Amino acid sequence: MFEIGLIFVVLLGLIFLGLPVFLATLVTGIIFLVADGIPMSVVIIRMFGSINSLALMAIPFFIIAGNIILHSGITERLMQFANACVGFLKGGMGHVNIMTSVLFSGKQGSGVADAATTGSILIPAMEKEGYDKGYAVAVTAASAMIAPVTPPSIAMILYAYYTGVPVAFLFMAGIIPGILLACFQLITNSVMYRVYKYNIPTTPFSLKNLLVTAYKSVGALLMPAIIIIGVTTGFVSATESGVIAIVYGLFYGFLVTKKLKVDMLPKILLQSAITSAVVMMAIAATGVLGNVFVRMHFQAQMLNFALYTIGTPLLAVFFIMGALIIIGLFLDPTVIIAMFAMTIFTIGNALGFDPVHFGIVMILVMQLGAITPPAGSFLFVACSIGNLPLEKSIKPLLPYIGVILLLILVLLFIPQLVTLLPSIIFQW
Repeated sequence: MFEIGLIFVVLLGLIFLGLPVFLATLVTGIIFLVADGIPMSVVIIRMFGSINSLALMAIPFFIIAGNIILHSGITERLMQFANACVGFLKGGMGHVNIMTSVLFSGKQGSGVADAATTGSILIPAMEKEGYDKGYAVAVTAASAMIAPVTPPSIAMILYAYYTGVPVAFLFMAGIIPGILLACFQLITNSVMYRVYKYNIPTTPFSLKNLLVTAYKSVGALLMPAIIIIGVTTGFVSATESGVIAIVYGLFYGFLVTKKLKVDMLPKILLQSAITSAVVMMAIAATGVLGNVFVRMHFQAQMLNFALYTIGTPLLAVFFIMGALIIIGLFLDPTVIIAMFAMTIFTIGNALGFDPVHFGIVMILVMQLGAITPPAGSFLFVACSIGNLPLEKSIKPLLPYIGVILLLILVLLFIPQLVTLLPSIIFQW
């Protein structure tokens, strides 16, 4: 355990020195492999081996699809539909922000993309209407949490890759938790609207407007349904569904909204390549450090600690959650999933938890770090868009962190909320 603790000390030390997380992870792995007398060729083998997978190709495909959607005018139509659905309620633009994340998350599966896309439009819009900038940033960062919990979640694809849990099961299992998370956030926004004593005029409800925006958005709303049905029926894999998302986005952008132009494609591909490279480098670097953990029997040590030192399954789960939340303060969720998914899966099985139920709960826990400083990627994106110092977003974000923790407990103690849909669809 001392050597494992030393690994985390070195890793966090390199991060605090200013190294990017993927580079700090890679350097830490190299240091301990070399110290153990392992040849450098193992580093190359582990890096390429970690990303040499057809299943992981789903990640760049969905990233490309997300960027195509961004330039196709789909987001604006979804926002208009969201505004027609909930914009008339007190806390209107906050509700629209959350509802847009629900609609947008079903198309690209990335919380960072959600925060960037919805935030670029709604943070200035909320500020213009009279909301505090800090609160607008907080709502945007918190609502971006919906994307990793609902299909086609990139976090679920990664977790499935490392653990072998069927991604179709995870996709179906995430639907109810995603809806609950959105509902919890809508309630929180209503409460905070009154706490901050906002009195911002809202757009009156119009059934005609709702029907018109629904009609205009029907093409965009069909996209997640096509992806989910394709994967859950086994007609396509998660990787192939990413290709379908790209084709559908191109069709929608060129022929329906007609906002997508051929000369936009090189920029879209370049942006997608950069984002994909960042994700893949994180996975490759984690493969090196993961090899160090394997050599130190990290999984066995954690399993023994959970089963025999802690003993009680519930306390063991709370220990794992607490550890992941603390680690999430410094590491990106992608790195955490790549580093710990198999260990979490093994411990969950040993403690008697259903693998799909435990997987969804832990994916939500591992994503929590994305909205907490100092390394929260969703929060960092939202603050950058709002041109707001990170520390000024923390106070308005606390209620949203609280309801996410509440949802985690609800899902932990009521597993049927996670397993209901997979059991119905797959007779499992």
